[in-house]
Amino acid sequence: MKISEKFKSLPIVWVVVLSFGVALGGFFIGNGVYKSLARRTVTVKGLAEMDVVADTAIWNIKFNRVGGDLVKFQAAIDEDIQKTHNFLIDNGFHEDELQNLRITVRDKYAGYTDTQRQGQDASDRYVVETGVMVRSDSVDLVDGVSRKMGDLVRQGVTVTEDYAGPIYVFNGLNDIKIKMIEMATKNATAAGEQFAKDANAKLGKIQSANQGVFSISARDQTDAWSDNERQSINKRVRVVTTITFYLR
Repeated sequence: MKISEKFKSLPIVWVVVLSFGVALGGFFIGNGVYKSLARRTVTVKGLAEMDVVADTAIWNIKFNRVGGDLVKFQAAIDEDIQKTHNFLIDNGFHEDELQNLRITVRDKYAGYTDTQRQGQDASDRYVVETGVMVRSDSVDLVDGVSRKMGDLVRQGVTVTEDYAGPIYVFNGLNDIKIKMIEMATKNATAAGEQFAKDANAKLGKIQSANQGVFSISARDQTDAWSDNERQSINKRVRVVTTITFYLR
């Protein structure tokens, strides 16, 4: 008996069910193949780096005085502040770029009882610290003048031991973000295309992408153990993107 005759002998409802089953089976087979192909992906990273120059400098010049008479050496502190202002203005800064720091007083014998204070040298009981902050967009000027601190010390201004020099800040990150992301994406795409070529495949559309975090470091690090980005005028901005591509 021919197959067509067998179908004729079946009730119509079974013919419909059988036909639907064949079609559904074909769908699942095709869909399975499609999903299998879609699972073929490659994840690559793209790097973008750009050298930039700081546009703002913040420079805290701190100094102190030690003595036993607060009223007496407050005048000396005021004189140090004025000398510092004169030094900075003479070297090209404007008065509106200068700001006096807070004055802090440390009592070496704070918490001592009257009995404990007896016999102590009161001539160096108090340590007064203050200074002048420079905030300027003239980063080259700040860099140059900061190397002439000896001139201020020779005037009798006692610069504190925690003097660390100027801090240089780059504020233009938002202006270069889009360009750097584009650079990193192109770099990742090139890596993906090379991988696909090596795998005898072609690079497809993007499945997912992660922009990554922008980081700023010193362009010329002094050693391998530290990152002196805050003290560096020349900086390097870096971002790494992670992109997953379909392979076809």
